[in-house]
Amino acid sequence: MRVFISWSGDASKLCAEALRDWLPFMNPGIDPFVSSQDISKGERGLDKIANKLQDCTFGIVCVTHENQHAPWINFEAGALSRELGESKLAPFLLDLEVKDLSGPIAQFQATESASRTEVWALVKSLNEKCETVIDSDRLRVTFDRFWSDLEENLKSIRESRPSMPTPQRETSEILNELVALVREQSSRFSALENRLPTLEAVRLSEESEAISASETQNVLNLRRTIMRSVGNTNVIRTSINRTSSYPEINMEVSEQGLSNARASSEELQSAASRLGIAAVIRVPNRPRAESVVLAPF
Repeated sequence: MRVFISWSGDASKLCAEALRDWLPFMNPGIDPFVSSQDISKGERGLDKIANKLQDCTFGIVCVTHENQHAPWINFEAGALSRELGESKLAPFLLDLEVKDLSGPIAQFQATESASRTEVWALVKSLNEKCETVIDSDRLRVTFDRFWSDLEENLKSIRESRPSMPTPQRETSEILNELVALVREQSSRFSALENRLPTLEAVRLSEESEAISASETQNVLNLRRTIMRSVGNTNVIRTSINRTSSYPEINMEVSEQGLSNARASSEELQSAASRLGIAAVIRVPNRPRAESVVLAPF
């Protein structure tokens, strides 16, 4: 697996080279690529980056105090994420913590180089993407054996540079960033919710090929009505069967869910009759006589 390691500045370059030399010990299938030219000079254009990325399946960006706001480091991180996907890009923090990371690069799942736990998580992620995956126990033994080499190398890089005060971010800045992230996630959830009816219909058609298109929509409507009444968290399992004349929803629920269904039985029966769909709401391993049965008429 080809890993593109991006850097900008002397310390970032040394960090990239340390990773390049160390990662193949974790899995020989990891083939790191480190450019010999500093991206801060602006001489590597998008075309050249794209060419290098063609054979790469993972990207690591070596981030320092000095370069986290550099236009080129953020430009290359953006190019990597577009080419590989956000889940395959990892900022590797040399001399700062995740809480101190800001700017566009802060949106990615970063790894603190001083944290043995976080570097181990990165190694596991890389190993899982290799063509030949190393057994987890053997990988852990290898990591523990070679961790001190990387740790000492990175520590030497940090200590060879003049100490810099850790930038303290304003509380308002952090809150604004959190609000933006929450809004972004809310937007993604809304988009997913808008797709759910279509996805449900596809899954339903796969569950029972005998259910017609019009019946599929009625089944979905009744199932949503029942789930609202019993409570989504009380639903254990749902399946769809076809009787000789009509579809039937079989829903297994918790004791609380069954109690809620009984309390709403008149409303649920009215919905089942209107839609022409039967339903059985029951607690697993309990007799049908104790279930809430909705007739389609």
